[in-house]
Amino acid sequence: MHTSVSRRRRGVAAVALGLSALAAVQAAPLGTASAEPGPAPGRQPAPWERYNYSPSSRTLHPVSVFRTSGTVADQDAVLKGRRTTLTGAGSSVTLDFGKEVSGLTTLRFAGSDGPQKVGVAFSESSTYVDTTSDASTGGPRSRDGALSADVDGATSYTTPAERLRGGFRYLTVFLQSGGRVDLDKVSVHYTPAPTMKDPSKYANYFYSSDDLLNRIWYAGAYTVQLNTISPKTGRIWEPPAALWDNTGDIGVGDTILVDGAKRDRTVWPGDLGIEIPSAYAAFNDTESARNALTTVYQAQRDTGELPYAGPELNKWGSDTYHLWTLAASWDYYLYTGDASWLSGVWDRYQKGVDFIARKMNDKGLVSITGTSDSVRILAKGENLIANVLMWRVLDRGSQLAKTQGDDSLAASYAERATALRTAINANFWDEAAGAYKFYPNSPIHPQADNSLAVWYGLADQRQARRISESLKGNWNEITSTAPENKGNPGVFSGSMEVNAHFAAGGKAADQAGVDIIRRQWGYMLDHPEGTRSTFWESFRNPQDGCVFCSSYVSLAHAWATGPTPALTFSVLGLNPTGTGGRTFDFVPHTADLKFAQGRITTTVGAVDASWKVSNGTFTAQLKAPGRAVGRAGVPTFGARVKVRVDGHLVWDGTRARAASDLKLGVHSDGEYVYVEGLRGSHSLRSDRA
Repeated sequence: MHTSVSRRRRGVAAVALGLSALAAVQAAPLGTASAEPGPAPGRQPAPWERYNYSPSSRTLHPVSVFRTSGTVADQDAVLKGRRTTLTGAGSSVTLDFGKEVSGLTTLRFAGSDGPQKVGVAFSESSTYVDTTSDASTGGPRSRDGALSADVDGATSYTTPAERLRGGFRYLTVFLQSGGRVDLDKVSVHYTPAPTMKDPSKYANYFYSSDDLLNRIWYAGAYTVQLNTISPKTGRIWEPPAALWDNTGDIGVGDTILVDGAKRDRTVWPGDLGIEIPSAYAAFNDTESARNALTTVYQAQRDTGELPYAGPELNKWGSDTYHLWTLAASWDYYLYTGDASWLSGVWDRYQKGVDFIARKMNDKGLVSITGTSDSVRILAKGENLIANVLMWRVLDRGSQLAKTQGDDSLAASYAERATALRTAINANFWDEAAGAYKFYPNSPIHPQADNSLAVWYGLADQRQARRISESLKGNWNEITSTAPENKGNPGVFSGSMEVNAHFAAGGKAADQAGVDIIRRQWGYMLDHPEGTRSTFWESFRNPQDGCVFCSSYVSLAHAWATGPTPALTFSVLGLNPTGTGGRTFDFVPHTADLKFAQGRITTTVGAVDASWKVSNGTFTAQLKAPGRAVGRAGVPTFGARVKVRVDGHLVWDGTRARAASDLKLGVHSDGEYVYVEGLRGSHSLRSDRA
């Protein structure tokens, strides 16, 4: 959980083509279903649409009454536009929206017995439902207090722009005075994803044979959507003396990615490492990522240092978050090929690399001095995650330098990345444990750092699969845990771990990835004290006696959405591999699933895919734009298999057959048979040889 410091300024508040559903699910044939979840007139909804938490209208209403206190007559009437009457000071009704929502609240009163005062309080969790709101300001107060509305007869009250509530599920309306009011309507104007005309219409989708995984993918997408806001509705800093204020000017553009819905409503570069892939996987939203990154680069100091957090927090002193900005720049460019943006920040990128490179010591390792991080303050010195991030920045920076026509710098970055990888392995790898150490002399094998080493490809395949096994040793009955964070549940680090298991590959690691998604994210999604729709900033182990232990914890936090891109990129297997959207992989990690289908959207169009496993036979469908070139991986499941593309035999169990006639490249590493050079629509099939 982040802490916060200085204030900047106030702004003015601004107010899916389906594939075959694989016979078992009766979905539309390839190429006939809508690209967007909202059903078109006369069309049957696709089966994955029922998992979508996002509203199709920006006007939302509560769905039930959570509880009442004092004297409340006809408590459910307000849900139907009729009068719910509250009588006497302290009488209250708590309305449940059934999921996390965000925006400006309107209350309509049909009448009262004279002038009255009504309080309004908000809460994400049922644990903190009260007549005072849960905490979002970050000041000395443990709770945010309540809004107060004057009611005199028929009255309508809408929260002012500065009182926009970033994230809540429960709304408590209570009498502060001693008379009577008749409440007959409550609504919320939904403000996230400000540039989407219909928030429920996603560019992409995911659907599989596992109901829980489907729910998790869409809950992750919804969490990211709630964290996509107008840059004029961020968190004010310093905290106001009372209540809260969400009119902070936190960045450029019309839409931006922030860390949390309730708080901090600020750009945090570390969070972007998860948010940017998640926003792309669900919505093909890269505009919000560009604006977030641009905001951070614009704040760069003359030394080259990049901020720990953007405006209005304007926090500094984190070498790891400095590196996250540089690393996340590659993700944005990968999904967009946005050469104009890259050219515009390229000098700043190089200054950022030079700033952190000055902290490399005679061992060839980064030795951090800016110790702020995600949920912890790091010790100074040769920290593993900083070095993994530095390797990623140099390795991908080499490719970025080539796009800028700087072959000399590209070669330099590549050479330095190779040297750093050697130094990391020499100083951090623990062969006995099968994992990297936190610091060269530390007995701790950290979750985040090891996960990132695998996910980003620093670890070789043997190391990656040993790390995957090592990480499983940190699991308890509900979650993965982070040894580097006192064994607390890993949420941000857990998002990295999920992606790491699939990156390690192989039957055991793929299954581990699916298993921890079900265990940890299923726990968050279905917990009765949660929102039943979004994923959390952090939580506690059962022995701590509380789930959140503070109302300040954010329950819609985008760094917790790692399963959404993992399910798209790895389980479904659709993954962009070349900048500009012209190359992609379709390499499924099937684990114990029977089928999956979904979409990514590239700069040259949508790529749709589906696969099915039945009795050891793998079948798949792929549809891509002609200008995109794909590589498909057909899993062998440890057996010799024959592979056919569009009915043509291209692999006979030991070697390629007729591939040149189809202008395809075919080869195998024993775990997959890879078919390269695919354009347009194709069917693939494997059978035992």
